[in-house]
Amino acid sequence: MVPPVVNLAFVVAYALLLALLAVRYRRGANDRKRLTLLTGVCLTWLSYGLLQISQEGPIPTSTTLNYAFDGIAIVCLFAGLFLMYRWWRDRGRSEESAPDGESADRST
Repeated sequence: MVPPVVNLAFVVAYALLLALLAVRYRRGANDRKRLTLLTGVCLTWLSYGLLQISQEGPIPTSTTLNYAFDGIAIVCLFAGLFLMYRWWRDRGRSEESAPDGESADRST
């Protein structure tokens, strides 16, 4: 069993990571494709942390605040999964449009 402090640390860490992604995108350090993937991953892990707080954390069950955290976690999960799917779909399109049938992401 994980202590509740670790669950709070997950939520704070991924919220800060989302803020850092927004700042880096605003400054031009990340392109749109990378931002889509990283935001999707952060949102799915943020939803995990929010569910841990609402289920085993300091918030009592069957309260309005608990239901609010559950709702936010579910929205974050679906938004993260959608963004990762969108990244995957757009990645496939860029590989298909590469010239001469080569992959756009060559490692050699």
